[in-house]
Amino acid sequence: MMIIGLTGNIATGKSTVMALAVEQGAYGIDADRVVHDVYAADHALLAKLRLMFGDAIFYADGALNRPALGAIVFNDKQAMYQLEAVVHPAIRVELGRRLDAATSDIVMVEAIKLFESPIIMRCQQVWVTTCTAEQQIGRLVAHRGMTAEAAAQRVHAQAPQTEKLKRADVIIDTNGTIDDTAAQFKIAWAQLQTKISE
Repeated sequence: MMIIGLTGNIATGKSTVMALAVEQGAYGIDADRVVHDVYAADHALLAKLRLMFGDAIFYADGALNRPALGAIVFNDKQAMYQLEAVVHPAIRVELGRRLDAATSDIVMVEAIKLFESPIIMRCQQVWVTTCTAEQQIGRLVAHRGMTAEAAAQRVHAQAPQTEKLKRADVIIDTNGTIDDTAAQFKIAWAQLQTKISE
């Protein structure tokens, strides 16, 4: 089984590349989806978060209000560290479980913090999506309904993209059209097939 780690900063086109890989038969694991699932299923974890951040990060029905939580942690590095210390162990366990259960020849794991996760040790290749900060902000405004100010804050809160690019086996530049991205993916996928068959 070939495991590809897919990373890149927020709104750089990771989901587009993941969708293209799944179309080609890869089994896709979206770390953000795993986070959603863990939050939904782990009531002990939610209780810890309530103690740490208060009732304001929850909806009336008891579900986690991720935008409210994000507003706190993306403005406070210490709060982000506290959140990650509590949440990341549970996410690592679930990611590992899904990897172990995968039966496809190629598995792609999409994770914005791939290099900070032990999952990186299981990846044979790392693919990184990249685009300009202006593109990232524009996409967050257009597709996630953020204000330009909130989008810029989210983009600039992340570690520089250059560090991810230095460690990439494949770089996909998503500044152009979807067709441009698909063309780059097609080349990378063909090279991957050649590598697997060697």
